[in-house]
Amino acid sequence: MDKHKLIVDSVVVRFGDKTVLSGGYITSETGMVTGLLGRNGAGKSCMFRALMGGLRVENVMVSIDGAPVNRQIIGRSIKYLPQGRLLPEGIKLHRAFELYGVNYWSFVNRFPKYARYHDSAIWELSGGEARVAELCLVLLSEAPFYILDEPFSQIDPVSIEGVQKIIRERSRDHGIIVTDHNFDAISSVADNLFVISDGYTSPVHCREDLVRHGYLR
Repeated sequence: MDKHKLIVDSVVVRFGDKTVLSGGYITSETGMVTGLLGRNGAGKSCMFRALMGGLRVENVMVSIDGAPVNRQIIGRSIKYLPQGRLLPEGIKLHRAFELYGVNYWSFVNRFPKYARYHDSAIWELSGGEARVAELCLVLLSEAPFYILDEPFSQIDPVSIEGVQKIIRERSRDHGIIVTDHNFDAISSVADNLFVISDGYTSPVHCREDLVRHGYLR
């Protein structure tokens, strides 16, 4: 397996007089799951949108294996699940999988109930069902790295276990960054953790680090 390393550094995000991030930083390596923690409004989603080019920011540096990433084709190297809806409401589920180059029936093998949704549009699924489909669409597509923003939102406990299993499987050959409010769901799959506080990102080595940065009491 070829090892790859993603570095996102010097992320500065300001909205008017408000500074959201003044030292955003995170790394990801092939073979690892990295968890990103932070309270509401800390800037987790802003950092992801900044590195993917979906947010105009004051500064952001992105490199893979030491080489700057061409931001115009960053989607070839990093597949991104945003916090909100990924797919348009009207697209048929099987068509979305075709566009991402993912075999629909390999997804059904993991979540059998989706066999009946092959010709369904996204709007016909519940919020949790759509989230599982979108999550697997990203994780089963081909790229060295995946970024998952709130992947466990709206998902039932049984599906969370199924998704965690896929994350662990895919992390053997890919680098994955995950953020979510479900601390238990993240901590059970993450190999290392970062936390955003007061505009800066810091590595987490122990529970006391999370207390010191205001994430846990």
